[in-house]
Amino acid sequence: MQRIALLWIGSLFLWAGCFEPGEGCLDIEAVNFDAAADKACCCCCNYPKLRLRYVPLFDTATWLPNAAYEYAPGRWFRIRQAVFYLSDFQGIQNGQAYSITDTITLSVRTPAGDTARQTFTNDLFVLRRTVVDYTLGEFRAAGTFSGMRFRVGVPDAAQRVIPSLAPEGHPLRPQPEDLWLGSDRGFAALQLIITRDTLPDTPADTLTFGPPDFSSKILESPGPFQRESGYDFRLLLAVNYRELFRGVDLTTGDISIWKAQIWSNLNSALLVVPE
Repeated sequence: MQRIALLWIGSLFLWAGCFEPGEGCLDIEAVNFDAAADKACCCCCNYPKLRLRYVPLFDTATWLPNAAYEYAPGRWFRIRQAVFYLSDFQGIQNGQAYSITDTITLSVRTPAGDTARQTFTNDLFVLRRTVVDYTLGEFRAAGTFSGMRFRVGVPDAAQRVIPSLAPEGHPLRPQPEDLWLGSDRGFAALQLIITRDTLPDTPADTLTFGPPDFSSKILESPGPFQRESGYDFRLLLAVNYRELFRGVDLTTGDISIWKAQIWSNLNSALLVVPE
């Protein structure tokens, strides 16, 4: 019996001697926090990200490209395409703005015509009907936010980015919709392709909103928005195209008037809401 006890005790010492602490993320703010880990890993923690789900609407129904919609009593039209540049997402908490922490360095054209490198917050993306989920980047601030602020368009400094020198896959690379308007203007904030009625022979109109008249616009959606530590910040971005075209008279034929009204309507047409 004594021999068995000694063997058992010896096996415990042997097991303890062979045990190696398991590595893992021990930062409680990380989404992969591992309470069972014995030792902090090197650079393995993944931190919460701001994620948006795009909800395209026409009034209360899902907007479908090329479908006919009544934008005013007895007046119908079609929205063929809608593309936005969105950027500068910030959560407002106790009067302070919290942003994405990811950055990127891009080549820009200086006022003197030279090429330089400049660092930007890397939260800019192109909003299209063909994509639903967008991951903007790392967002560590937690708690209750009174509002979410964002920009329709490209930040002023980023208007000088040289598209051909941006990394492959970056939103400021040349896009299929020709959102780059040239070195003297920069990038469009919004592009819409519409047919002003439902007649089969009516040509489509392309409405491009860019500098200098429509450079960019800051919008703010009221909260509250809640993010718990250790979890991604998931929000919905609702774009209501009924609101975007409210008050627009497509029978006038004056596209500059259409554009001014649409730009004004952005405040009520784009809204961030909790998921």
